[in-house]
Amino acid sequence: MSSDSPDVLLVVMDCVRADLFAQHVASGGMPFLASAEPEFVRFSRAVAPASWTIPSHASLFTGRYPWDHGAHYKGGATLGPDPMTLAEALRSKGYYTASFSANGYVQPATGLTRGFDRALWGGDREFFLRVLARDPSCPSLNGADAAVHARLDAPSRASAFRVGAMRALSRFTPVCDALNRVGGKIVHASPAYVGAWIERELDAGVRASADRPFFFFVNLLEAHEPYLADAGRPIGLRDWLSYARTSQVSEKWTRGDRAPTPDDLAWARRDYLASMSVIDGRIRVLAEHLKARGRWENTLLVVTSDHGQAFGEGGHMYHRLHLDEGITRIPLWVKPPQSDPSPRGAREGPWVSLVDVGATVVAATGSGTAFGDPSSRSLLSTDLPSDRTVYSLTDGVSRTEASILPAVRREQIDRVQIAGYRGPFKTIVDQSGVEYRFRFGASGAELIGAQDREFDAAGFGEIAPKLRSVLSLPEPTSVSQRIAGWGY
Repeated sequence: MSSDSPDVLLVVMDCVRADLFAQHVASGGMPFLASAEPEFVRFSRAVAPASWTIPSHASLFTGRYPWDHGAHYKGGATLGPDPMTLAEALRSKGYYTASFSANGYVQPATGLTRGFDRALWGGDREFFLRVLARDPSCPSLNGADAAVHARLDAPSRASAFRVGAMRALSRFTPVCDALNRVGGKIVHASPAYVGAWIERELDAGVRASADRPFFFFVNLLEAHEPYLADAGRPIGLRDWLSYARTSQVSEKWTRGDRAPTPDDLAWARRDYLASMSVIDGRIRVLAEHLKARGRWENTLLVVTSDHGQAFGEGGHMYHRLHLDEGITRIPLWVKPPQSDPSPRGAREGPWVSLVDVGATVVAATGSGTAFGDPSSRSLLSTDLPSDRTVYSLTDGVSRTEASILPAVRREQIDRVQIAGYRGPFKTIVDQSGVEYRFRFGASGAELIGAQDREFDAAGFGEIAPKLRSVLSLPEPTSVSQRIAGWGY
């Protein structure tokens, strides 16, 4: 490892979709990222490998698609001991590795903290009652701790009761919002962010790695539903009462019991955009910590998302169950170290994926020449192939969730689908064998039906075998129970 090896900071803005992110940056809603834009290589055609947290993060950390790493509903929503993770690769090269995640899924029980010297993650209390959570739910994880794994895989009755209580409370988001507002005034802890401890812990991690380079992962969760109206801003009583009347119970949309009303959509989009402004401010603070410690200029910074979010498009809300553009398309910005001559600016051409992030980091740090999927490439390469195919998976619902859905609704949503993107085309292949073909319109965003004569089917020939490999994996019952216990 060279003495000038770059530091690496990987920031996931959970649930942030590409189009609204770009619009919000351009409109001034994210002033820090707007000001730092010239320092980044920015990809307009980035695709998430999966439609929800665990499989997408597993792809981010391994450079592999979900059918290879197996961390999805149909194969068990846990990353196993193989393949190698990015944290393991960098730690073997002398990097200090740490994970600071507001999303409680990035923890040992899911395998997503494998390779981190230190891992901290949030939990239910700070997701809903932010004002009460000034420290991470788990104080620390140093290396592989078998006792911690066992405790998390078999939660106690007390923790199960707490999760149940929080799930019940989550149905009344106005109550959570009011408690956060009042509590914030009492303890002088406003604004109350999800994972408010992250900035402090990252700064401590920078100081702890003074004699060697670091690899830090950060997950910021404000853009994930349900949306509290307390996201660092005041709100009038009339507006708050309107907000309080909207429904944010995702299970209602999953079951098909409720279609989003205009008020539901208006408030969800409004609070979603406000949450992105909060995220922008938090990334600014992270950058300030690096600058204060003299580590900013030599840091490779990746700012991205694990998947997007739907707000009524096609009748869908939130994420996980579909492969619409609002869910699959994500922002992906890369700030190379100052010594890297890679040209900055927007790259409009090739399709890229989160599976490329690991290859990018490995190439930039000199940690090896190969990482992840054979098709993955360094995003800083100037010759990314324009004819490559990138993929996204939706894996339906867990066995536990499927068992309580009405039969008709279960047939509609408990379906494995894979989307492929290549050139101007997108295809979605369903587990029943049905294929949906699209072509991007002149704007680059609008999807229109693609006729056989203009559709390059050769670019998507591998989707069917990938789909079969996912469907052939039996889902462990214990995984279904664990996911249900976490409230997903």
